Amino acid sequence: MNEIKRNIPNFITSLNLLFGCIAIVFVFQNRVSDASWMIVYAAVADFFDGMAARLLKVHSPIGKELDSLADVVSFGVAPGMIIFHLIGTHPFDWIGLIVPVFAAIRLAKFNIDTRQTYYFIGLPSPASGLLIAAFPLILQHDSYWRSIYLSNITFTIWFFAGLAIICSGMMVSEMKLFSLKMKDLSWANNKTRYSFLIISLACFIVLSYTSIPIIMLLYVILSLLSKKSFDPPAAV
Repeated sequence: MNEIKRNIPNFITSLNLLFGCIAIVFVFQNRVSDASWMIVYAAVADFFDGMAARLLKVHSPIGKELDSLADVVSFGVAPGMIIFHLIGTHPFDWIGLIVPVFAAIRLAKFNIDTRQTYYFIGLPSPASGLLIAAFPLILQHDSYWRSIYLSNITFTIWFFAGLAIICSGMMVSEMKLFSLKMKDLSWANNKTRYSFLIISLACFIVLSYTSIPIIMLLYVILSLLSKKSFDPPAAV
């Protein structure tokens, strides 16, 4: 029973990896929107594997390494392939492949950086992956952006090349970003987190998938304005 309990988080992490692999297959099959949904599912699994480990109190070095390896695939390789596909057969199509390279660097730094216990330094790879995954969904559901994508090849190339460069740079930057892990449920200690979640929900209700880039920008802005979010929990 203890062996099963210990491996529950690893099983959930393996689902993260599986969804990332399926996302890559969907890109090759020209099912880019389906690939985006697989990245979303991978992000959900990535959230719950950590939660399961905390609830069951079964942290392990293997689980930490497995989580990083899964994240490289789901939030590095899969989003990189999406950008590769969206740019199309143009000289800049390779630029999307820098995303998995920088995701791997970011995750390697995270594993040895003791500063990132209560906050992040650099954009987390799941946030980067979700930002990139949002664009196929926006193009599928928003006729305005779809018309620009289909009619303006130059805009498309430079936009998605820029997205790959920005996401890659932010993942390895020294910028502090708050974590959604809460010290307690009080408003006083979590004003930034609650504000972010409330505004994000309102944006998504109004703008649907188009809200995701706005939510990511809000995340960065609130992190730059917040100081208390980076304080460690008070000793009990």
